[in-house]
Amino acid sequence: MDGTLAERKLKEAVREAEIAAVLAATDKKLEAAKREKRRKKKSPDELLALLDIAGMSGRELRPSNTYVPASYNLDRQLVGLLNHLFVRYPVPAFMYAACIKPGPTDRRLPCRDDLHKEWFLTIAQGGSFTRAVKGIMTSREAHAFLHAPAANAIHTNVWWARLRVAGIGIATAGKLLERLFAGTEYLDSTGLLAEAIHFYARYHSEMDRNTFNEITDFLAWKLVYDRAFTLKGRTLSSVTKLCNEWHVETQKAKLGSLITWTGLAIAPWTWMRRDCIWEATELLSNHELIREGRKQQHCVSSYVTWCAQGRSTIVSMRQYSKAPSGFGEDGSVLWGKGDELSRVTIEIASDRRIVQMKARLNAPPNKDQTEAIRHWQGEKGFTSGRSRF
Repeated sequence: MDGTLAERKLKEAVREAEIAAVLAATDKKLEAAKREKRRKKKSPDELLALLDIAGMSGRELRPSNTYVPASYNLDRQLVGLLNHLFVRYPVPAFMYAACIKPGPTDRRLPCRDDLHKEWFLTIAQGGSFTRAVKGIMTSREAHAFLHAPAANAIHTNVWWARLRVAGIGIATAGKLLERLFAGTEYLDSTGLLAEAIHFYARYHSEMDRNTFNEITDFLAWKLVYDRAFTLKGRTLSSVTKLCNEWHVETQKAKLGSLITWTGLAIAPWTWMRRDCIWEATELLSNHELIREGRKQQHCVSSYVTWCAQGRSTIVSMRQYSKAPSGFGEDGSVLWGKGDELSRVTIEIASDRRIVQMKARLNAPPNKDQTEAIRHWQGEKGFTSGRSRF
């Protein structure tokens, strides 16, 4: 067998699987079709109904009626049809989402769909991508964008490219994307995020983990509630000072109007130990977050917007002493909760990853707290993700 041909076939199979995985991870209107007949080859017309290729007419390389699916997997059929219609040169996996009809919770920015489809065609048909993104990305950023993570949304990878070209490492870029950039329009009308990139590029190597996380929380809050804020002319020490003042004010925040959310609907959890009782409770209102922040003396109350949007869920893990609460029918002592001994505030991302755990004053969990968290995590099926803190 021709080794070169075999390698090409293997590479193409891996690429198709990667693209299909990206499409499968998005919330698309074709989900109902998948459930109805997952293992059926669709006709070209049926597949076209699931694509969003308005405005791409006249750019086809081949007619749709000559396409024959090679797979029973619906996502691979869609990828195959897009490749058949438009693709002459390899396209990054994340770009295919531009040509799929979006669902209600897709991470893409619908206002940019036409632009992103033009980017797709430019890459697929050998045009100048640098020219196509002029005014949005530099030539270096355009190159980085084409090698961005497959799992990210298109607009997220614009920010990823900017962060990487600014000299920010992959791990740090990932943390900043998750907390500051992923849900934000990349045209950056206020300029604050561009300033943030320059700030982190200059100072992130001087920040310890706690300082990095506290400043990132501070800037995330400013991005939502103080659009006039600027980082121009500010040093690391001046931003740290502002951040510390903000944390104090956050802890003093008044309850105000009640804001609630549904969260992940995590059932309350209790773990009875020989000498104590552990409880974990999901916090579902701004009032609960404010009280948690006051008790723990940290800034969890600033997460109201994130929780209300469904991007974060906050759980309070509390340790109580055991106190006699009566006697059972057999005369045995019944135990209930006594005084609260400690607590840990846990943040869970929308994909059920634990991304943050903080005890009082932002301290890491101690050995006993970590044991309780792992026991709870195992029962609830949460995964551990890269912490932003």
